[in-house]
Amino acid sequence: MRYRQSNPLPAIIVLLVLTGPGLIAAKPPPDQVSQYEWTEVTRVVAIGDLHGSYEKALRILKAAGLIDDDLRWIGGEEHLVITGDVLDRGTGGRELMDLIRRLQDEAQAAGGYVHMLLGNHEAMNLMRDLRYVNPEAYQAFAEEEKKADRRAALKSYLASRPKKSNREVATNEFEEKYPPGYFARQQSLNPDGEYGQWLLGLPAIVKINNVIYMHGGLTEEIAELGVDETNRRLQRDLRGHVESRGVLERQGIIAPWMEYVDILWVRQQGREQADQLSEDLRLAVGGLVGTADSLMLGERGPLWYRGGSHEDERIERDSLERTLELMNVRAIVVAHSPTAGREITSRFQNRLFRIDHDISSSEALQALVVEGDDIMVLDASTGRAIEAPMELPIGKLDPLAAEAWSDGDLESFLAQAEVVASRDLGRGSTRPRLLEMELEGKKQRGIFKTVSTDGELVPESPADRYEHEVAAYLVDRKLELGLVPVCVLRELDGEQGSLQAWVEDAVDQESATVYELELFDRDWVKARIAEGVVFDALIGNSDRGADDILCPVAGDKLFLVDHSKAFSTSKDIGWEAGRTVSIEPSLIAALEDLEQDALEQDLGKLLSADQIEALLGRRDQILEHVTPLISEAGP
Repeated sequence: MRYRQSNPLPAIIVLLVLTGPGLIAAKPPPDQVSQYEWTEVTRVVAIGDLHGSYEKALRILKAAGLIDDDLRWIGGEEHLVITGDVLDRGTGGRELMDLIRRLQDEAQAAGGYVHMLLGNHEAMNLMRDLRYVNPEAYQAFAEEEKKADRRAALKSYLASRPKKSNREVATNEFEEKYPPGYFARQQSLNPDGEYGQWLLGLPAIVKINNVIYMHGGLTEEIAELGVDETNRRLQRDLRGHVESRGVLERQGIIAPWMEYVDILWVRQQGREQADQLSEDLRLAVGGLVGTADSLMLGERGPLWYRGGSHEDERIERDSLERTLELMNVRAIVVAHSPTAGREITSRFQNRLFRIDHDISSSEALQALVVEGDDIMVLDASTGRAIEAPMELPIGKLDPLAAEAWSDGDLESFLAQAEVVASRDLGRGSTRPRLLEMELEGKKQRGIFKTVSTDGELVPESPADRYEHEVAAYLVDRKLELGLVPVCVLRELDGEQGSLQAWVEDAVDQESATVYELELFDRDWVKARIAEGVVFDALIGNSDRGADDILCPVAGDKLFLVDHSKAFSTSKDIGWEAGRTVSIEPSLIAALEDLEQDALEQDLGKLLSADQIEALLGRRDQILEHVTPLISEAGP
């Protein structure tokens, strides 16, 4: 049982403990490196989205040994991190805020710390986006609501209704939309309110030992700012928004009953009528516009970003590695996105931990505990500590992934669809871009490459060109293999390149090994990989890596990607003498049917004559090394 120091001396005093014949200095207290960074913390407990679940929070805190039966702090010098979203959904938001504020004082007096981080729901409430507030939560503020404030709000509301509106109907509508306590709660969240003042001073990110804790997720753009600057900018933007709203409210432009959707309308009106406003009102409207659309409060900001939680690791892996390097940490702990199995999980080989396990609707109450090198999951119901289960690297399952496309339909889509979003993946020399596309209600993602190595083709240095991606797809279809995802030529933003369909919900061979998945151990997969070996030899591709071989977690397909360095001008396939590969007789026949005239007609705009000649030379060598695959059923 862990010893709890009930009355610790101030952190600045060096404690000495008598143990036998000698004096041994106790472990020094945690060091605060900067405003939001600590080192030498012995134990950290992190809890995800509580969403008004007060009683459940108490159960977790007691199980973690941080509070006693009187709800007083007994965690000594340990740190508690609550990663935001204590508001909305449930009814105990106010009780949670009161508890956390009290525990902050008690923990600090004991040499410990309670970190309350901003979540997107705290920001939403400060910005009056109240869509997820439980109507019963207003009752906690009902006794404090002034009748005069309520009457003034009703008067303003009635004045905003059309002249012919029925007053009684409008009044009933008002009472239903704004229950008792609504306006007192709203005032408490203003910049000068009891909770508004506190929330506006909270950080979005803290760094403890070598782990980052936050609500949403971390992009490279945010990581480059560092912890302290990110918190400074977010607090600035959030305060700027609510203070700008306050200016407009005092001028009667925004009414107390207006929520965020109404304020957005006022913001747009202010944009359109800026020349008719006084300077201070123009600045206030500008404040609403600039802050609400800022990086910090937007979907890629630290309160909202879900890439690490939801995205395929093939897409997010390099970005996460970069953020870890920029922050100089070993792991990131996030909440915000509930896990599918309602349990704390890990991703990216224990470099990202997801602790939002939907506490408000779950009985499996958990917390993440970090002690030294160990990061474990504490189950409040059993008191047991276990390792966080690793999620499949595919991320959140895409419902569109199961949609069946014919090659022709997908080629047409990739060539014509509107690009609605784009991001650099930043991997390798080809600098690929992931595109999200939409056409007539259908959606698909694709990889766009523009790489085109200059200079003559030489066998010793294979060219790196986007044209090779399309050529590989066409050769694959000539052989009727179906191993290469559909790929077309496409111009985007004035650049010509290749656009290949992204394979959703797939695991590459490298990740399958790391995650101990048996996807690639099946006989039919091994047979397809053997065909892939023949295909690579044919197209002169010596650059195949384990991360270029994909197998969807559902279905019976195998895919080969990344062929920009294929189509060498060497005729050597590199197989040792005597090597044989067994393949389907149909593939042998397809290889034999390859003819120079047909290849030049289909590939002449993508490959040089030397590349096509080399391909046929390699084909001849392959045919000397392959034998027909005989099924167990016999001929």
